[in-house]
Amino acid sequence: MSNLSSARGSGRTAYNSRLHLAAVISVITGAALLAAAAFLLSYTGVHEIALAAGVSPSLAKLYPVLLDAALVIACVAALALRGAPWLMRGYAALSIVILLAALAVGEAMHSAGISLPRRPTAAALAAIPWALFLVGFGLGLSVFRYQQKMRASATADDQSAEPESVSGRTAEIPALGQRDDRPALWDADRHAPHRGVVRAERQAASPAQDPGASEPGLTSGSEHLHGTGHRHRPGDNRDGNN
Repeated sequence: MSNLSSARGSGRTAYNSRLHLAAVISVITGAALLAAAAFLLSYTGVHEIALAAGVSPSLAKLYPVLLDAALVIACVAALALRGAPWLMRGYAALSIVILLAALAVGEAMHSAGISLPRRPTAAALAAIPWALFLVGFGLGLSVFRYQQKMRASATADDQSAEPESVSGRTAEIPALGQRDDRPALWDADRHAPHRGVVRAERQAASPAQDPGASEPGLTSGSEHLHGTGHRHRPGDNRDGNN
């Protein structure tokens, strides 16, 4: 029964993951198609506004490209800054709103046939490239700072986790000169030959002892023989013969 339930749970998880992947692909594809359609539809209006402000035809073609490229950069930065501080996320969101509003207002005014003042429009168009560069540079710097911060925090977590594992392993090894009373789990295979060599060197360095002196029974017996006079002496034969 448990195997059947686990199989059902794994199948449901795989189905949900496939469904989530399909949804993400559909959203990305739809957003890309909408962006391409908006670029094509707004190109003519921005181009004609630039021409009406006195911009040369060769340079007027770049303004729609600049605005759409800045919008793409802002959208990508907003996706990359997920989880970042609110100031970075707010900057990306505000950039998207301003760019969309500028494109929408320009296209609406062009479609309605509203003519813009020549000099103010020319001044605004002259400042737009530098403003877009400032927006793109700020978004790129925000993404770079956030990625560097995340990389530094990940490195700090790895370094803090590594000493704990090393200390856990070294705690199992006895210190130098400390006797290990644990069962033969750590030093039975490594230090048994070394201990045998040390024991043999100690026995070779110690002076030779009398086997009889090391046994208490033999020592007491020899003293008893000295006390009772049963030890063989050279003068005993003469006394007996006499």
